[in-house]
Formats: sequence, C-alpha cells, structure tokens
Amino acid sequence: MTTTFDAATTAAIAAFAQLDIYTAVQSLRAEADYDRERDQWISDYIEEHGGNDADDAAYDALHAQAQATPEYTQFIAALRKEMREYFEVNDDQLDWIIVLRDDDSDALWAEVNRQRNALGTGEVRGDL
Repeated sequence: MTTTFDAATTAAIAAFAQLDIYTAVQSLRAEADYDRERDQWISDYIEEHGGNDADDAAYDALHAQAQATPEYTQFIAALRKEMREYFEVNDDQLDWIIVLRDDDSDALWAEVNRQRNALGTGEVRGDL
C-alpha cells in the first residue's frame, strides 16, 4: 500500500531526502527547537490573557489571537533567524522539516527514508 501525500509534503520529502545526513539532522534539531520556542511563546501569551481557566473554544481563540499579533510575527522572524544561524540551515531546509512535522506519521518517515536510501543520503529518525 502506498501513502499519498499532498503536493507540499511530497515536495518537502523529495527535497529533504537530498540533504546530506549532517544537514538533515541539523534541520530536525532546528525544527524541534523552533517548535518548542514557538509553543512556549503562545502558551505564555495565553496565560497572560487569562487562558488558564478558559474552555476549549476560548483557549483556541486565544491561540489564534496570539498568532495574529505583530509581536508574534516579530518573534517568529527572530526565532527563525536564530535557528538558521545556530543550526546552520537555510530557510528552505527549515521549512521542509516544518512541513514534514505537520504530518509526522510513520508512513511519512518511511517514505523519507525510502527516498534517502535510494539516494544514498542515509536514514534519519523523525523523532529527534
């Protein structure tokens, strides 16, 4: 059985599969730190705006509100720059792994590693 991915995910798989093992692992690490820092910023925003006792709908609204602020936009720009510089990856490499994490299924990582093996770039674990 073959899993079908959307166009963006298929393109990200193909591009990520071509990365050398060092850059692939650095991209995974950069995304993990990016995701953790982004989630923390959003959590802090929600907490500051009374979201601790919010019901699910209110919490979701605060989550969306947080991401619509100019401060969030500035934070994300600075965070992406920091991740690129620290992990020595570029915007595309970070974006590819962000797209892959949106799926993050066993089928996706099996396809990533199938392509990486075919190209001789070496398997990676998606759970770094």
